[in-house]
Amino acid sequence: MSSLIGWLEAHDKLAGWAQFFGAFIALAVTYVTAFAPHWRRKRQLASASDRLVSHGYEALESARRTFGLFFPSSININAATIALRSIINELNKFPIYELDDQGANSKARRLVAISVTLEGTCLFLDKVAFDLGNEQMSVDDRDFVREWLADRLKTIQAMMAGKPLSRPEASDFVSDLPSGRR
Repeated sequence: MSSLIGWLEAHDKLAGWAQFFGAFIALAVTYVTAFAPHWRRKRQLASASDRLVSHGYEALESARRTFGLFFPSSININAATIALRSIINELNKFPIYELDDQGANSKARRLVAISVTLEGTCLFLDKVAFDLGNEQMSVDDRDFVREWLADRLKTIQAMMAGKPLSRPEASDFVSDLPSGRR
């Protein structure tokens, strides 16, 4: 031990280097300590956004599966829209601008697109429920609604898989309309 002390005393410039490395380590620890909560918040937001996307998908999938089990009436359709709107409310409250990625293929854009897709689905289902009145849905109408919901599910699946979002073409809408409405 005394030989180590003697060696340190013989190298007086070593103290400056020790101070430099000590200060560097102190700065690194301070930086990590200061930004650790921020990094944790970003990870939590990313995880929460993924959960919201999956909740939206599950709510829409549940509505579609339910339509296959019986002939819905307007109250059943309204119950499905209530479930979808609860997810929409959570999506709309989410702080999307705190997410790291804000580009064209970002989680923020996907959350907005899924919210709009679910809201459009609710508008469609509200119209179906209104037109249905107090009657039960026919087999053809039920199958049409299930197919329409399946198309929305495909859209959300593509968003979940990270496929780029694209705008629909006008010809896509014309081919979907019944022949009397073109």
